[in-house]
This record gives sequence, structure tokens and C-alpha cells, in this order.
Amino acid sequence: MPIAENDWIKIDYTGRLKENSKAFDTTLEDIARSERIFDEKRGYNPLLCRAGDEKFLIPGLAKNLIGLELNSPQTFEIPSEDAYGERDSKKIEMVPTKRLRKANLDPRVGNRVQLAGRSGTIIWVGGGRSRIDFNHPLAGKDLIFDVTIVEHLEDEEQIRKEIVSRRFPGINIDELEIEISEDPDTISISLPNYLIFMEGLAIAKYSLATELRDFLEFKVVKFVDVFDYQETPPSDEEVEPQEEEGSEEEE
Repeated sequence: MPIAENDWIKIDYTGRLKENSKAFDTTLEDIARSERIFDEKRGYNPLLCRAGDEKFLIPGLAKNLIGLELNSPQTFEIPSEDAYGERDSKKIEMVPTKRLRKANLDPRVGNRVQLAGRSGTIIWVGGGRSRIDFNHPLAGKDLIFDVTIVEHLEDEEQIRKEIVSRRFPGINIDELEIEISEDPDTISISLPNYLIFMEGLAIAKYSLATELRDFLEFKVVKFVDVFDYQETPPSDEEVEPQEEEGSEEEE
């Protein structure tokens, strides 16, 4: 059955530059390694998205997923205007270098920086000033995507778990406990206690709450941190054998 607009799906993909076929992103670890773009800090798994929804994917890729069949590899050429847009000279700005240092940013050409909520690349440094290009690195580039839909999600509980797990890399989806209260607008999520040490936990929770509101129309999202301190029963090896009465031989 063809994938319809707004269907929840998981895809494997590889994105390449049209100009030289160089891969810049992929969900497949073997391709990431062979193309020398492997990043040990990320996981290589199929991407959860919704067909046609530009909140997940660039416009040209999102709309091309509609009508595809499951497990049928496809290749799409996506012009820059349907990808990351054209380059805008107004997004190249000069800032005082001391402002970067004050924000604990390394002012070196080629470094990616986050400044005032925007991501950019330093393209020039000199005379106490730095020029930063706030265009997306792929702005102005025509792209090619190899895409395969590997799963079509229809179970509502599974969809909720998939949406939650994408914000917490490495989490075991089976450990998630999600409850819908009698008020259908409220969802409660119990997270494993080891996530308390996750970097950026507060931001991940905020982003997830926003997605659950936008995608599944929940008005209240509750997070429950569970710390289970129940004693674990000793194993057989830890239990010391006790001598039975009368077991000693009488002289």
C-alpha cells in the first residue's frame, strides 16, 4: 500500500552533493564509514518522520515520500530551493572577536559556532573582528537522496514511544512507560533514572513536549523521574550455607 501524507514511517537514507556525489549524511553506518563521514557520537538507525511533513525533513525530500512503497529504494534529485535554500549574503555578518571569546568560542576559520541562537561558520578573522556565515552549510547546493522506507508505523502506542525515544539517544524503547490519563489531552512519561545525567536533558524534554503537542495534539506533557531503590534478593552464590543441627559427628 502506498504511503499517504502524514503517515508515520522510518526511513534509511543517504544524502549526496549533486556536483560531486560526495555523501554528507546517512543513516547507514557502513556507508558513513566508507564515505569517511562516520561520527561515533551519533547512532546510525532509520529516521522517524512523517511523510510530507517539513518539520522532519527538507521540503523536497518530505513531499517525495508520499506515494512510495515499503522497502522500495528510490533516488531523488532535489534542487537547492527545495533543500536548504539559496545562499543569502545578508546572513554573512561581522562580529567582534572578543564577543566570541566571551562566549567561550574558539575564533578560528572553519569553526562552527552557536551565537545568539544561530549556527554559523567562521570564514575570516582579523583586526579584532570575525566574519561569520550564518547560511546553512548546504545552502545553494543541489542534492541527491537515496531513500528506502523500512517501516510503516500504525500502532499509536508505538508511534508515541518512537517520538519519545528519538529525543533520548541510546535509550531502550522497551524501558519507556507512557500513560494517557482519563483526560485524553494529558500524557505522562516515565524515563529511566540514568537519563538524569544526560547532557541537554532539559532541552530534550522541552523539544519533546513541543513535538507531542504539534504532532499528537497533547496539551499537557508530564515527565516522571523514577528511582527504584528496592533491594535485590541475594543470588544463590551470595547466600552462605547454614549447618543443619546435628550434622556434626558425635565422638
